[in-house]
Amino acid sequence: YKSLDIAYRLIQSAVHHQSIEAMFKLTKYLSADQVLRHVHGVEEDELRSVIMQTTKKITLPKKIALAIDYTEKVYYGDRNHPDVIGSKNGKYVRRYTELSSISPPLFLDAMPVTPFTNVKEDLLKQHLDSFSKRFPKTIVSMLCMDKGFYAKKVVQLLAAKKIPFLMPAVRNKAVKKLIVQYEQGLLKNRVRYRFGTSEVTLLFLKIEDEVLVYMTNMHITPLRAHYLYSKRWQIETNFREQNKFAFLTQTTDFTVRYLAYVLAGLLFNAWQLTRRLVPYTLESYLFK
Repeated sequence: YKSLDIAYRLIQSAVHHQSIEAMFKLTKYLSADQVLRHVHGVEEDELRSVIMQTTKKITLPKKIALAIDYTEKVYYGDRNHPDVIGSKNGKYVRRYTELSSISPPLFLDAMPVTPFTNVKEDLLKQHLDSFSKRFPKTIVSMLCMDKGFYAKKVVQLLAAKKIPFLMPAVRNKAVKKLIVQYEQGLLKNRVRYRFGTSEVTLLFLKIEDEVLVYMTNMHITPLRAHYLYSKRWQIETNFREQNKFAFLTQTTDFTVRYLAYVLAGLLFNAWQLTRRLVPYTLESYLFK
């Protein structure tokens, strides 16, 4: 079989969200063993190159809002595998970081995260450097992150790169003290805050009985921050939709699992870009 045959089978399985073996039973050619024998030789660096070569052909707006987040795939194999990470809910997972654009919603980058590479500022730097290299004419108007990236070195990196960011503040002792002062009327809803070596702004917004606190380096109101941060949920939608484009496999080879994740992201892009070429919006289930 040629490489094109293998690629077609992987794409075919991914589009139908089926296992390679299931597609073999339907088509009577190219068994799962034959496909996996070919793809087991693929390296992570090659998959990173695939992401770079395909996504850089996308034409992005001059300014764009991005979101970065962790996503986890439950792993039922050997929990002592060096690439497996324990999650908060007590399960063992294969973790990835993904960089997506918010509007238009597109998959732009993804990296596997191991216990040895799980350094937030390093992961973020790789994503941002890769984005700048592929899209040198595109300005990042905002980077949305959740509390998983709340770290002094992360903010220091963003300040050095002059990237506007927005994230919720972790309610540590210092932040809790400020919340109490805000509720007592001793603080305004915008406060300059020293976070490591960086000067940032904390924004306070009370909704019903809850006080929301956002950290940013942008000159925006708390209400505006609340509205903008709601757009971060687009990456969660992207995750959910990308899952529908993943081929199913029970292999313990994590590079093959990374391949499934990358292919799902690229097919998600094809779906999103195609939707924008037609005069009406197709429902996802109808298109697929």
